[in-house]
Amino acid sequence: MRGRLWSILQVALGAGIAYWLAMSVLGHVQPFFAPITVVIVLGLSGGERINKAMEMALGCVVGVLVGDLMFLGAGSGGWQIAVAVAVALVVASFLSKSTLVSNQVAIGSILIVTIMPPGGESTGVDRTLDAIVGSAVAMIIIALLPTSPLAAGRREASKVLSMVSSVLDDVADGLRGGEERLVEEALIAARGSQKQINSMAAAARSGAESTRISPLLWSRRRNVRHLERVVAPADNAIRNARVLARRALVLVQDQDYASVTEQQLALLDELSEIALTLSDVYAGRDQLDEAIEIPDLVNQLRSLGARSGIEAAGEDPVLSSYAVLAQTRSIITDLLEVCGMSRESAVAVLAPTSETPAFPPEVRED
Repeated sequence: MRGRLWSILQVALGAGIAYWLAMSVLGHVQPFFAPITVVIVLGLSGGERINKAMEMALGCVVGVLVGDLMFLGAGSGGWQIAVAVAVALVVASFLSKSTLVSNQVAIGSILIVTIMPPGGESTGVDRTLDAIVGSAVAMIIIALLPTSPLAAGRREASKVLSMVSSVLDDVADGLRGGEERLVEEALIAARGSQKQINSMAAAARSGAESTRISPLLWSRRRNVRHLERVVAPADNAIRNARVLARRALVLVQDQDYASVTEQQLALLDELSEIALTLSDVYAGRDQLDEAIEIPDLVNQLRSLGARSGIEAAGEDPVLSSYAVLAQTRSIITDLLEVCGMSRESAVAVLAPTSETPAFPPEVRED
């Protein structure tokens, strides 16, 4: 809620400043393009506001020029708008593949032949300058009144890790009792995780963009880079959990769930707890707690890696129980990467299943 209120303040302040600049400093009569541009640019997310601001200004310029050139003295009406939009979109398609550019070109030409037709008090140059002013004000607002570059990203990473924990916990319980419904619900939840994954990646990009734009956030660049490195392994963890849940469902449906050993179930239980703790770490704000928790979690994961050898599948496994073990091992390495390990170091903690492992194993002996 606090972040939402701050965003509202940014947009309101930016719109007011842009309107005042265009009217009082540039002397424009109806500078509505200026606050509109601010609202659109500041409302964007995903680390693309700089590019979008440029696209917004380009779309507005082209839309204004198309409208002014085509409809000077032609008046307004249904056929004029139809032709204006068609020509504007054709022109925009040659300039950029961006949907924002195309939409803004079309909207600009429509506004000119309806609300602000050629020959009025506000000229095409005025409207172009208004869009540029709005884009500039939006960038200044982002630089001088930035949102936290870490809060949203950490919050979204926490949600993804919490989902990993929930899926693993439900799968373990479902396999333990042969409960098909429980495993199926876990699989459905994992399949519906793409929105959270996209939100996490977009929040990380936005944080990185904010630290590039705002001098006030330059000291946070290292933290943001760490958050960006978390995105890929957290994404991999939920994807691997999804595959694990799918294979677990096959085990239950085939009535082979009893082939999953207690050791495998214990690995899933502990992995679920570790993912939940990581979720809590990323949801919190106390860096001291994080510095204490992460080394403990790494040690726990190293212990799981040492116990996840091929023998964990038992003496009489079926193919799907091997698959569950393989995905368990993958999630162990994913969570180690979330904790800050490199891929090579994370893989090295696993008990080797090959005589020629790509990375020399560094298995921890309990």
